Amino acid sequence: MGCGIWTAILLMVVGGWIWASNHGITLFYFYRDWPVLLVLLGLWALIKIAQRRRMKRKLRDREQGTMK
Repeated sequence: MGCGIWTAILLMVVGGWIWASNHGITLFYFYRDWPVLLVLLGLWALIKIAQRRRMKRKLRDREQGTMK
């Protein structure tokens, strides 16, 4: 999936979270718990960066013929 799809999904999740917390439906309230969202976004970004680096390393090794 491309970055655009993940952005759309993220916006829908955040929007749903804000809507639900405004109506008292969730246990988490956006105005109080938004830092959790920032931490999760940071972790997700780190995971994606690590995956890209690993994939680039594998492709480089295949091109050079030095697979591990």
